[in-house]
Amino acid sequence: MASTKAEASPSSKLHQVRLPRHRLRSLAASLHSIYPPAPNPKVSSNTITVVCISDTHGTQPVLPAGDLLLHAGDLTKWGTSSELQAQLTWLAQQPHKHKVVIAGNHDLLLDPEFQRWYPERWKQALAAAVSESGLPEEEEASRRVEDLDWGSVIYLQDSSVALHFKGASGEERRVNIFGSPLTPQHGISAFQHPPGDDVWTNVIPDGTDILVTHGPPRGHLDGLVKKSGCAFLAMEIAGARPRLVVFGHIHFGRGKEEVVYNRAGRAHEAISGGWGGWADLLRMAVATLWARVLPKRWRRPEKRTTLVNAAMVEGWEKYENKHEAQVIVI
Repeated sequence: MASTKAEASPSSKLHQVRLPRHRLRSLAASLHSIYPPAPNPKVSSNTITVVCISDTHGTQPVLPAGDLLLHAGDLTKWGTSSELQAQLTWLAQQPHKHKVVIAGNHDLLLDPEFQRWYPERWKQALAAAVSESGLPEEEEASRRVEDLDWGSVIYLQDSSVALHFKGASGEERRVNIFGSPLTPQHGISAFQHPPGDDVWTNVIPDGTDILVTHGPPRGHLDGLVKKSGCAFLAMEIAGARPRLVVFGHIHFGRGKEEVVYNRAGRAHEAISGGWGGWADLLRMAVATLWARVLPKRWRRPEKRTTLVNAAMVEGWEKYENKHEAQVIVI
């Protein structure tokens, strides 16, 4: 005898499982949309101009003037020495006082473990690069990281540098920069980690003003439908609150946004990133209500973090440079 109770299909079960999280994110988004903006912080008279680029993939676009040039990785197409050297020579010739670079997942030679773990993939990359450049394969294969001439370019790999500038007012200014090439694994590339691994908690040093990563934080300029950013990175940024975060990797995520990581902002980040829950929504609701009730003149200015996806090219393999560098004044 057939059962009179219809069984739920797998898709409906999946829908039932996801619905509570969907409601949570939807409510958080609604609260976020009605949170009244706080007064802007006082603009410093001692600003510096930061030129942001990423994912040039062998192209050499004309760059605007500035005090600091940041390249967030994927300098090359195939990751070979000759490609890297061409990009480093181009960057070193730029007039900016300081040039800071990190690697991306295409920059294979800079990953000290890649050739050992994926020798066949490295051979394929060499063959593809040689077919385009015309260099002898033996010459390209014999070159090592130690042979690169970095010139005036500063390279960061899970490391920091403190740079000094004369700002717009002429006063000395110190800027602390941390850079990392890490991205969640997708295919076989350099500097990648399993997507479920937390490689970010307590990594960004205290006092970091600028963070340069190759991949984006989850939910920020990381894709229109499928979010490809790292949730652990998003959580770490919410805690560290650097003034500027520059990344690339997801070409069609290119753009800029500003985030305020106050109590409501951190709760919204936790929920949208997938690690927050209903307690975060409650905190967000209380903070939003308080901000709406409190007269604006009594509210304090709140620190903002500018997030920039600075990808320069479009396309896959046949890269075309269709964008200009993004210029941020901090």
